[in-house]
Amino acid sequence: MQFSVRAWQNIGKVYQNILEMPFVKELEAGSLDKQIFQHYMIQDGIYLGEFARVLAIISAKAPQPDIQLQFAESVREAIVVERMLHESFFAEFGIKVQDALATSPSPTCLNYTNFLIATAYQFDFAIAVAAVLPCFWIYLEVGKHIYQQANSKANPYQKWIDTYIDADFEASVNYVIQIADREAEQASIKQLELMERVFYRASQLEWMFWDSAYHLEQWKI
Repeated sequence: MQFSVRAWQNIGKVYQNILEMPFVKELEAGSLDKQIFQHYMIQDGIYLGEFARVLAIISAKAPQPDIQLQFAESVREAIVVERMLHESFFAEFGIKVQDALATSPSPTCLNYTNFLIATAYQFDFAIAVAAVLPCFWIYLEVGKHIYQQANSKANPYQKWIDTYIDADFEASVNYVIQIADREAEQASIKQLELMERVFYRASQLEWMFWDSAYHLEQWKI
């Protein structure tokens, strides 16, 4: 069984819980509170900046030049394309850029980005790829699920939904899946265990990120 098939089966309950969580259900219905979405977008912008650094580390560890270039392109896309989306949402939902820049990462956002950075630095290319794969893959699947359920004419978050069902985004996700599977074929038993472990942990953190946004998570002390 391919690594990606096994890893996705392992997170079945996590993914189902993501689809059923209030943040996703209300986003799907277009009824998500504006303040919650604002909080989410600001934290997602913070996350994205750190995610780009993680992809840069992975690019540097890539075993072949073509793979290195592909991950370097993902860094560019993370910084340029999605930041443009954030800026358009900031304007649309009344978020001041200076306020967003002055905001600290929430406990969950910091936990997630620190996990990815530590994994990328500490382990080899294959394990680092497995750690970032859920961010790509879960967003694609959730985006497609919401797109199939949502009323595009009435949903104020349709632009966000459209981003994650884009054909170019899906192609980039499939590329990362293929790389993970190829690396897994050459991995030792210990490496495979670590790949599955970090994939599962990152999937849990995806759920936690949306949940923390829904509850407007702040530092309690």
